[in-house]
Amino acid sequence: MLTRKIVIIVFMTLSGGVLCAQDMADIFDRKTSVTWLGLDFSGAKLIGDRERLGSISDVQHLVEAWNDIMLKEEEKYDVALAIDKIKVENAIEITKEHNANLDVSEMFSSEMKDHFHLKPDDIARIVADYDFKGKNGIGVMFNVESFSKLNSEAALWVTFIKMDTKEIYFSERVTGEPGGAGLRNYWANSVYNILKGMRKKEFEMWRKKYYRKY
Repeated sequence: MLTRKIVIIVFMTLSGGVLCAQDMADIFDRKTSVTWLGLDFSGAKLIGDRERLGSISDVQHLVEAWNDIMLKEEEKYDVALAIDKIKVENAIEITKEHNANLDVSEMFSSEMKDHFHLKPDDIARIVADYDFKGKNGIGVMFNVESFSKLNSEAALWVTFIKMDTKEIYFSERVTGEPGGAGLRNYWANSVYNILKGMRKKEFEMWRKKYYRKY
């Protein structure tokens, strides 16, 4: 009986390991269907430029507009290309609904140090608070850490999620340079530069870091 129990435990452990490896392999398979969840602002800091950001209502509109522009100009903001996929399914309404309930007054900051304030545990707590509306499979979310005028840089975490369990496969911090006229375009271009960097460099680095062949 003891031998049988040991065999079952070993089998379950090995099966779990293979399943985890297969899930990770799917992230790096071009044919895998991935859901684009949009820009999450749960832990975001808008550093500097307080006067230009305007009222609470103005910032709420901007947060929505930064997600909308990625969908309206999806050929420019090509998430599928950045993560080496044939296509992605769009479900940005999930982050838009979540963002709409945030207290945007908590986003304002004048401290350069807030450009580096999130940690992996913070991302896990943010993801755990989401309602993925019964969706299954792999989702990718960009968790904005900061849009910092003082640092002349945007920082966000690219987070791959198993949506039915809210498990995080991995989350990586990336940065991008802003640019352009108007606050919407200025920070939207930082996301574009992040996507471009992922396509050219980061995603391949993550493939080597996380993908193991069995």
